[in-house]
Amino acid sequence: MAAEYAAFRPTYPPAFFAAFARHCAAPNVVWDCGCGNGQAALDLAAQFARVEASDASAAQLAQAVRHPRIRYRQAPAHASGLAGASVDGVLVAAAIHWFAGADFSAEVRRVARPGAAMAWIGYLPLQLDCAPLQALLDRFYNEDLAPWWPPQRQLVDRAYADLEFPGRECPFPRGLWIERQWDLARLLGYLGTWSAVQAAREQGVEQPLAELGRELAGHWPEQGATPLLLRWPFMGRWGRIG
Repeated sequence: MAAEYAAFRPTYPPAFFAAFARHCAAPNVVWDCGCGNGQAALDLAAQFARVEASDASAAQLAQAVRHPRIRYRQAPAHASGLAGASVDGVLVAAAIHWFAGADFSAEVRRVARPGAAMAWIGYLPLQLDCAPLQALLDRFYNEDLAPWWPPQRQLVDRAYADLEFPGRECPFPRGLWIERQWDLARLLGYLGTWSAVQAAREQGVEQPLAELGRELAGHWPEQGATPLLLRWPFMGRWGRIG
């Protein structure tokens, strides 16, 4: 699914990355842990002198866009390979629910310089300003896919509130949204990257999106051809590394 992630997953509000750079003691080196295809790394490169971007998946890294200030490496979150006391900030974008815990927290403290900050960012389920479409998406998310969502999905839905933050936490910026103008085909491409949809396919459900696509087309202008505004509430946690 690495190519699909690169093609369909939304990026994050640029204003957040500027705020995160200001939150760090210095905008020199930042670690993008669980970087995937490098979506957040590109925004970080606009704010920091160097981005150390790591991911456990070689397939995801193969899709990453190269940039002179980004250095990609394949490594698990708890063993980054970075030097001790070498980073001014740590960012985890839409991935902390997969590897949060004592081992990762120890690695963060090992690589962080004094005054370093950390942020976990992500987004909540998308919203459309059309009640019939929203009802169909809510049903698909909460009911149709319920057997296939991994337990970690609950951590995302609760904005990572159940995870222990390894440091002194600060109030997270409010009022930020991810917004896109997408037609139905683009939306279905995004939904196809959901882990529950992938799990359903692996369990023999050949077309988990087919019926939903037909239902959405019945309420979407021009049978899905007209782009509509989609909005995801941007969420996260951040603070100083302890």
